[in-house]
Amino acid sequence: MKSLRQLLFTLFMVAGLAMAVSAQKDDQKKPPPKEGRPPVVTPADKNKPKDPPPKGNDRPKKPETSWTFAYAKTESDRA
Repeated sequence: MKSLRQLLFTLFMVAGLAMAVSAQKDDQKKPPPKEGRPPVVTPADKNKPKDPPPKGNDRPKKPETSWTFAYAKTESDRA
């Protein structure tokens, strides 16, 4: 009797899972269709610089890098 109950339980579980999987296949949402034409981008439409960069000594100076090291002298007592 116990084995018959386990067999029926297994069959019902397999049937229930099969129905659950088949029900989920139809619920997949499709993306809405795109309307109109996509925008056309051309490389010539980019903003051009107003003035050319300065040449020679007219360029602004870049900041220099400075390194600073701090040294703290500590005394320790040794016995």
